[in-house]
Amino acid sequence: MRLVIVTDIFGAQPEVLLQFDQLGSDYLCVQPYDHQPPVFADDQEAYQYFLDHCGIEAYRNAVGEVLKAQTEPVFLVGFSAGAAACWASLALEHLTVKACVGFYGGQIRQMTHLQPLYPTELIFSEETHFSVLELMDALKHKTNVKQSLAPYPHGFMNVLSQGYQVEAAQQYWKKIKAGYLSSLY
Repeated sequence: MRLVIVTDIFGAQPEVLLQFDQLGSDYLCVQPYDHQPPVFADDQEAYQYFLDHCGIEAYRNAVGEVLKAQTEPVFLVGFSAGAAACWASLALEHLTVKACVGFYGGQIRQMTHLQPLYPTELIFSEETHFSVLELMDALKHKTNVKQSLAPYPHGFMNVLSQGYQVEAAQQYWKKIKAGYLSSLY
């Protein structure tokens, strides 16, 4: 099974790739840019760069194209804008996605009408600019969806984010690794 990781707005920064490398598995990394993004001073600078150089619509289209090109089963993991791009793609038929885990995909709130066709686990974070509980309520009757609210800020898995939480990240990386490895058998 192929592991496909869809980054957040920071893209494939070396520090982010080191986190992915700890999974001990070969993976395909999808990022919102067709070039190496610069080093960002903070989350706000990364967000503005994302808006200027990609945007959620282009990112979801790119992720959809990558997934359509896969010929073997895929375990998909997305973060923030990457989780939202995954969510949009999970409504596409005939993909080889076996399971998806999406972390703090707040933009999913703009796409609650979509129905994922593949097993999906959404792990939301604490947010200040919208109601996560309302979003979760809007998704609670969707088939193929499991969801939870982690008691951590947005970005808790990304070492470059202001919301990074080392212990939480370690805990969830272990869960990803265990889930991915168990899906291989």
